[in-house]
Amino acid sequence: MIMNDYLQHYQMKITALSPIHIGNGNLIGKKEYIQKSLRQPVIIPDLGKMFHDLQLLRKDAAFERYMLGNEKMGLGQWMQQENIPEEKIESWKRYSLYSGDAFIRPESGKAATPKGILAFIKDAYGMPYVPGSSIKGMIRTALLALEVREHPQKFDRIKKNLEEVVFSYGQERKNSKNYLKKETDELEIEAFHILEKDQSNIKNAVNSCLSGMIVSDSKPITLKNLTLSQKIDYSFSGKEMPLPILREALIPGTEIIFELTIDTSVCKYTIKDILEALDCFQEISYQYFYSRFRRGNNVPGTVWLGGGTGFLSKTVLYPIFEDRAVRITDAVFKNTLGKNYNIHKHNQDISKRLAPHMCKCTRYRNQLYDMGMGRIEVISG
Repeated sequence: MIMNDYLQHYQMKITALSPIHIGNGNLIGKKEYIQKSLRQPVIIPDLGKMFHDLQLLRKDAAFERYMLGNEKMGLGQWMQQENIPEEKIESWKRYSLYSGDAFIRPESGKAATPKGILAFIKDAYGMPYVPGSSIKGMIRTALLALEVREHPQKFDRIKKNLEEVVFSYGQERKNSKNYLKKETDELEIEAFHILEKDQSNIKNAVNSCLSGMIVSDSKPITLKNLTLSQKIDYSFSGKEMPLPILREALIPGTEIIFELTIDTSVCKYTIKDILEALDCFQEISYQYFYSRFRRGNNVPGTVWLGGGTGFLSKTVLYPIFEDRAVRITDAVFKNTLGKNYNIHKHNQDISKRLAPHMCKCTRYRNQLYDMGMGRIEVISG
């Protein structure tokens, strides 16, 4: 639907093909959720209501001792110990999360130590949603990958600078958050800063044509669509290595509905360009990474969104360097991981011709999934 001569508006949908996590930076501690048994859903309680009732039950002093103490038991275990009635626990429930086998040690089948849960971002009403900034960031990375692939000569100087930086090994470990930020910013400026609104400073964001691409936050998503996902490293040989990291994530099949508006007087990309870029990025990811694990898929419309998807989905090193990307990525790890480079066996990446050498996965309903995979489509526009 055309809103104005220069505004093109689209309603979009991303369907979760696997659990998707968008974090808000908060950790739900093991003393803030209720786990009654290994296979039962985890309850996220209304803490205010819970404490009020604990006062009425004269359990408030015991609860304070528990919260301030060093006990390793989870909140559910403490409630069982204190004989808190089941109906009370149910009355405190804000929402629950399917936990599956997230709390079981795979090598023994026994209970694992309770862990904190990385929370999904929620709106002012406590409903999960996907920020437009997360979706736009995914699109920006894909568009940059397409630009580099279609116009490689434009980026030769920056590519050479990037190589010099990554192969200039030093004694000091580099900060992974800021590492290569300057070079990445230069790539984006070369690709997108074409408007000349501020000719005195090309780096100014007003010069970016992507300022004319507006992506809304998604519509609220029901809490019933949240599950509990454990981080699993999946090796080249097919071995699963569960790690003590739990995330709230959208269940497969969840629909993420959002609006995308293109101001054609500012943004040079059409909706066709955007979908083509996403497919280009997916093809590269599949060719150089997921296919090596016999995972992922090469279906048009596949996108990678959110946290826990791994290194590949957040960078354009593979689109830039293609067959040489393994050596470049290995150098990045060598510079940023310090002693963990050897501890995490990245010294084997070159010989395996695969970097990183782990695929980021999780389990839901006893099925192994790649983390953060979705399918994007235009609903109307």
